[in-house]
Amino acid sequence: MSSPAKRLHHLDAARALLLLLGLPFHVATKAIFESAPPATDFQQSLVIGGWASLTHVFRMFAFFMLAGYFAGMIRERKGTKAWLAERARRLGLPFAASLITLGAVQFRLQDLLLHKASPTFLGLPLALDHLWFLVVLLGFCVTYAAMPMQRLKPGSGVRRAMLLEGPGGLVLLASLALWGLLRYAIEQVPPIPNAPSETLLWQQYVFHAAGFALGVVAWHGQLGEHIFALRSRWIIPGIAVLLVPYVPLDPLMRPALGKEIYPDLAGTLALRALELPLAYLMSLALFRLLAWAVRGPSKVVTFFVNGALAIYLFHLVWAMIVLPQARSLPLPAEAQWLVSAGAVLLLAVLSYLAVRTTNLTSILFCGAPLKQTASAAPPVSPARF
Repeated sequence: MSSPAKRLHHLDAARALLLLLGLPFHVATKAIFESAPPATDFQQSLVIGGWASLTHVFRMFAFFMLAGYFAGMIRERKGTKAWLAERARRLGLPFAASLITLGAVQFRLQDLLLHKASPTFLGLPLALDHLWFLVVLLGFCVTYAAMPMQRLKPGSGVRRAMLLEGPGGLVLLASLALWGLLRYAIEQVPPIPNAPSETLLWQQYVFHAAGFALGVVAWHGQLGEHIFALRSRWIIPGIAVLLVPYVPLDPLMRPALGKEIYPDLAGTLALRALELPLAYLMSLALFRLLAWAVRGPSKVVTFFVNGALAIYLFHLVWAMIVLPQARSLPLPAEAQWLVSAGAVLLLAVLSYLAVRTTNLTSILFCGAPLKQTASAAPPVSPARF
């Protein structure tokens, strides 16, 4: 049994920040890729494209890395069966409740307000949209639960590689690059017929397994205090070197640079190889920055961590409602985007406050009873993230 983990307050801030980064990203992608006609002014904006590109690189990687770390911690504390039952309750119930309510609303709004049909899920008029992460996270939990914990402790070479010490660090980054190329390979597998959402799920499971696995290894290797506040001279130069080829290849950025949205085959392979090494380095940089900036508990951070799941579940409905109104304003694209993102955040927060007024809705959309969502965030609960 590992010694008790030190409370890392900046990981609470990381959970809140990674939540907030998703809101303006989804506002942009809904306008660009899931509206008819698409918001070409959004697509051609260096500000919007740059934000979407840079945050998209690491946001979900960092999310799953933290989720893997917390999964290891709570599984060890509570035991596999109790932990897995809790994951099913705190992730499965919000997914089911959101799919049959918000998913149905999103499916209708996609056509009604954005004028572009949404793909079905399980053959039903339900939009999976951003809810995919709950299914993938549950899949990771089930996979991890099947692995004996005593066999998951990494050797010293793996621990040094994760901390970017010695040549092992380069081997790790190269391994992540190969895993990124695996993403390209699975994208070439014929999709499940008439099931784009279901196809997306297994692709995301494979791709994001790298981040979750690194988080699990970080826990079993007792690397938390080191890797989530890592001082390494290689992180910033590594990010800079990888960003130079990555940015002009990213479809989120290419239109703003006057290029076709998708690169050629060579460019696509290079993009896939760059994604995960860059995501790892940028995640480490974010964790280090937050470790420097956040030294203790914060009421604001606690509020957003407690409400993270509900805010995230509700925000896309509001994005669909707000976007057409914001795009009609006589403002530059960047201002429309910021107005939309701000309104979506406010409305999603109000939605969270509304659902936590009853025990039932708190359980269904916040993943915890009312008394827990109203209390301070626990140090290690990934369910609310």
